[in-house]
Amino acid sequence: MTLFGIAWRNIRQRGLNSALTVLSLALGVALVVATLVTGNVVQQAFASGTGLGYNMIIGAKGSPLQLVLNSVYYISRPIENIPWGVYEEFLPANRRDDGRDGRFASSTAVAVPICMGDYWQGYRVIGTNAAMFDRLTRGGGRPYRFAAGRNLRDENYFEGVVGAAVAARYGMKLGDEFSPTHGADDGPKHDPFKLVGILERTDTPVDRGVFVNMEGFYLQDGHAKPIDDDKPNKPAEPGSGQTAEAGIPVDVGGTKPLRKIQREVTSILLETASAAGLLPELTAMGVRTAINEGRDAQAALPIGEIRQLLDLFVRPLELLLLLITAMVVVVSAVGILVSMVGSTLERKRDVAIMRALGARRGHVLSTVLVEAVLLAVAGGLAGWLLGHLLVGAIGPWIATNAGVSAGVLSAAPQAELLLVPFIVGLAILAGILPAVAAYRTDVARWLQGPG
Repeated sequence: MTLFGIAWRNIRQRGLNSALTVLSLALGVALVVATLVTGNVVQQAFASGTGLGYNMIIGAKGSPLQLVLNSVYYISRPIENIPWGVYEEFLPANRRDDGRDGRFASSTAVAVPICMGDYWQGYRVIGTNAAMFDRLTRGGGRPYRFAAGRNLRDENYFEGVVGAAVAARYGMKLGDEFSPTHGADDGPKHDPFKLVGILERTDTPVDRGVFVNMEGFYLQDGHAKPIDDDKPNKPAEPGSGQTAEAGIPVDVGGTKPLRKIQREVTSILLETASAAGLLPELTAMGVRTAINEGRDAQAALPIGEIRQLLDLFVRPLELLLLLITAMVVVVSAVGILVSMVGSTLERKRDVAIMRALGARRGHVLSTVLVEAVLLAVAGGLAGWLLGHLLVGAIGPWIATNAGVSAGVLSAAPQAELLLVPFIVGLAILAGILPAVAAYRTDVARWLQGPG
């Protein structure tokens, strides 16, 4: 019988003990694999800009990281609002009162304003316009698609769309009405918005967003910037297609839009364009410098800010978690040691018989080591598979809360390959003591009896 055959027979003879040893090792390896894969997916996603169809965010002066967390991930509080005039600097001439291009119009591919401050059932309500889903993409040039209904229309002030996670949780359907609350979940209720679209799942923070027409958002109590004069809004002409002010659509029902002087935006999602033959990245650098040198706003690069957050906080925590899970694997390897030491003591007589039948000491030692390696490989493979299944199971939660797509097939190839020699090395170390014990078995004594 070969070494593998003998080792496999020994494992089968101690079926329950071997299964528990393999299970303990598999659980440790699963934790390590899940940690490695999740960390790798997050780092790759942020490094490549996955999930973002824009490369810059314009907002109020303050922490750029807070601006990114609020505008991209809908967490944290907005720093402050910026004047409507800042947004107009990114608009072309046909969308401005003065008929001239804004300061950064030539450097702008898409500029989408967003307004925040309201909530619905714990989800952040975002006031925006149709360009959010018509012109922006969700990364990699992939357009937003609707599982049901359509995009909101700028001229219909009280329309809204919701992300897939929101619709699934509350069973929302087209035609439903929802009333955001001001400032918090228990704040005053605003006017209702009609649901006209449900987005397909994107595995980004958009899935947990509630998006409403920005014009309707402005008309809610507490959303207009207070001013000293009492000049009424300029009336609109119902159904005329005209605008009360350049760039502001008129509701088909004749609702008067908020004047520009009373408008503010929380931030602007900006996709820069190639200007004067420059690459978009170089254009972005110029726009960012110009804005940050001004007094009204700041420009933040979302990927850079998140990468800095990863370097300062996430990676050290990931390393700590990895060390803890690695200790779990080491403890599991100790389990292999304990199991095989007990097994070796139980089968001293079998070893003696093998030696009497002509098996050399090296043959006996190798058999025990092969048994340890087989247990380790079985536990490692089971743990590797379990780790990927674990990532697949929590993938939707990661996508919804972190905006990063992770699944069963996500991997960290280099790190996972290092697990193989690590586990085999641990198995060999764990098997040395029982192997040496078997190697030194006194043949004459155990053939006569254990006593």
